[in-house]
Amino acid sequence: MKTNKQNQLARINHSSGVSLIELLIALVIAGLLALGLVQIFGASRSTSQLQDGLSRVQENGRFVTQFMERQLRMVGFMGCGADTGRFTQESFVNHLALFDGSVPDGNPYRFQRPIEAFTAGTMTATDELAAEPIVDGTDVLILRVLSDESTPVVTISKASNDLSVVIGDPGAAFLPAAGDKVIMAMQNCRSADVFAASLNGTTPGSAVEIGGATAPNVYLDPSVTDCGSSSCPWDFRISNAFLNAKPLVGPASLNAEIHRAEYYAMYVKANAAGIPSLYMIRFKRTSDELNDPEELVEGVENMQLRFGIDTSSDGAIDEYRTAEEVVDGATDDATLDQNWRRVLSIRIGLAIRSADKAGVPSVQPHPVMGVDLTPATNDGAIREVYETTIALRNRLFNS
Repeated sequence: MKTNKQNQLARINHSSGVSLIELLIALVIAGLLALGLVQIFGASRSTSQLQDGLSRVQENGRFVTQFMERQLRMVGFMGCGADTGRFTQESFVNHLALFDGSVPDGNPYRFQRPIEAFTAGTMTATDELAAEPIVDGTDVLILRVLSDESTPVVTISKASNDLSVVIGDPGAAFLPAAGDKVIMAMQNCRSADVFAASLNGTTPGSAVEIGGATAPNVYLDPSVTDCGSSSCPWDFRISNAFLNAKPLVGPASLNAEIHRAEYYAMYVKANAAGIPSLYMIRFKRTSDELNDPEELVEGVENMQLRFGIDTSSDGAIDEYRTAEEVVDGATDDATLDQNWRRVLSIRIGLAIRSADKAGVPSVQPHPVMGVDLTPATNDGAIREVYETTIALRNRLFNS
């Protein structure tokens, strides 16, 4: 006969552990729960990637459109004057160019043409951009503008072929260090001139020194004393014709200001990671040479430009043209200058992608300014198109 102790041990042994069926059921339930958690995590991760990619694309789109708007609105800016006399250009002289429109020291100095563009792969690239691996089919935008910062002119004196221009604030932040030759401009609300120059110091009384016979400045026949039908000497406009004129009211004053003159070239090429991006080349801060290309915005796959043209010389936009249509028929620099001076506005179309995968399941075509763009492979990146129209307000008669 079993004792009470033996009965208790039997009950304990009988109730310990789980059966195989119970174990399998528990594993199935745990697997289903884990699968659900994995799906929730995956969906959450995809949503996060999509939102992050869209946020990056939108941020890049806002930045690049605002940056380009700011630079484009400076086209035709001449201080307190404007480029409304764009067809004759009597109010502007580029002392880095010859009177036939050619520029001996290269295209960046072509300031009589504040805006121009070309399409990579179908048009001839400008010399300074010929070696850049620009994405075919994308447009390249080139701007030559004056800075919005300036300092007043105090006096102008001449010695032989050189001019010395004493300025109000030689230590202004936008000016170069003493001895650095850069491209500058001088304007007095009625006219503007661009030239290469350097500062002889940064203390009060220091001057901008302009070497008339020193490249890239172009010095013409100094014996010409009036413009008439002949070419003026390079310094005629600066030292005699307009900038020394008295203002309409008040005592005699030069009423002129010094600005920096800037060059910008913006185009699309692949960065070191192979992602197409918007790049920019500009002058070095310390010289009149071009800086190395700098990446502005990652993920810009394509840039398309359309130019609002005034074909009737009435100050109104008559039609929009591609860069190729703007230059069509022009065979010399002077005609090209005139064609580009007819541009009153510009439409910009940008195709921007995320740098990383954003969970986009399939390739979707996205038209930019009527050009259909379809990625060659499905890289999972999100893509957006940004388009805007910018009026060149310094070229509008009513601005």
